[in-house]
Amino acid sequence: MRTRMLVLGCLAAALAATGLVGGTAARADEEAKAPPDPTRGQWDSFLDPLRDFEDNYVTAGQKKIEDLTKIHVAAGFTEAYTWDFNKPRSGSLIALHSLEHHNDGVPVLGQLDMSRPNDGWWIHGFDLKIDSGKVARDIKADWNGNGAVKHGDTFETNDFDVQQAYLQWAMPDDGPSLLKGLSVKGGKFVTLLGAEVIEPWSNFNYSRSYLFSFAIPFSHTGALVSYPLTDKISVTGGAVEGWDKVQSNNQGWTGIGNITYAVNDMLALSECGIWGPEQTGKTGNKRGVSDFVATIKPTSALTLLLNYDYGKEDGAALNGDAAFWQGFAAVANYNFTDRLSAAVRGEWFEDHGGSRTGTMQTLYEGTVTGKYLITQHLYGQLEYRHDESDKGDVFPKDSPGTVNSSTGPIPITKFTDGQDILGFAVTYVFN
Repeated sequence: MRTRMLVLGCLAAALAATGLVGGTAARADEEAKAPPDPTRGQWDSFLDPLRDFEDNYVTAGQKKIEDLTKIHVAAGFTEAYTWDFNKPRSGSLIALHSLEHHNDGVPVLGQLDMSRPNDGWWIHGFDLKIDSGKVARDIKADWNGNGAVKHGDTFETNDFDVQQAYLQWAMPDDGPSLLKGLSVKGGKFVTLLGAEVIEPWSNFNYSRSYLFSFAIPFSHTGALVSYPLTDKISVTGGAVEGWDKVQSNNQGWTGIGNITYAVNDMLALSECGIWGPEQTGKTGNKRGVSDFVATIKPTSALTLLLNYDYGKEDGAALNGDAAFWQGFAAVANYNFTDRLSAAVRGEWFEDHGGSRTGTMQTLYEGTVTGKYLITQHLYGQLEYRHDESDKGDVFPKDSPGTVNSSTGPIPITKFTDGQDILGFAVTYVFN
């Protein structure tokens, strides 16, 4: 079965190149008229030639490809500079962050996404999402099934990743009315869990929460079935190789499921669950997470995101007992104008057994992010974040000097109970 899942992912990539298959469900706004450009007719009209180029070549080229091939092409690029005032080693991953690096000029993420809906009964859809940059390295799955990432596999150590590669089939319009909306996909895909995603342009804040980094996985390899129970309630379920795995390292399967309830235009609720063996060579010990997300839109300008996670894993605590973790994050995003917005996030995360962060601790963070739309596709962000741990000295704070050892000089490192981070990001995206 592992081999079949790998073949599905590779087949999706190969068929994407030939344009013989179709992909994700049709976009809801596919036929809708494009909204007016909010960045035109304002103080920076000198940028209108850039906006004309986007309209006449980028957007028009995207539409031409889709009209000819039915393949929807999307792309994004983010470059960011993040400074941790604790001054860790330049280029290093900031302590207890999953994707943000200190004082590093390497491109964060470049992405190409190609998708096509299935056509009738026999031509399947596909989605192929390719990443490059530091983020691509940080989200790597275990591709060779040895139970570790970045060990024994050259592909796991480079700045390139196939984030998604799957085939998808949806019930055609002329199918049984009872099965309308049914879809099946198989291959490699991002997780159903969480309020945040890998792409920075799809989140309100630039940096990711502790819940994204430690409570849930990034991706899976397997198969999912989705079905709308009503026009407001839909369910998804299936079996996957586990957390961030292309091949299983224990011959076990993990179950994953989701139920989403679109209550009304102001409120949407989602409950996800995942449960299965995740430890190398063991199928008896299980890991499970329950993930709840509420999206609330009380006004057209204000959006609230509430996310709670609870997880448990047998025999994973630092003392050998069962490990528990839980956390809650709340995000408020407000659009002051069509171009200017700000997002505030507050969060706590408890790692009772130390299995997720390596230390038994409770973490807190507060983040403020400002965003300004330069053109329809180009925007800039400015972010300040503070992290805190009740454990004490868990965040590295480098100091001058070295100490000699048998392997040579080693930098002296101090530790502190918190860190302050300032970040700047520029993103160009069309989707």
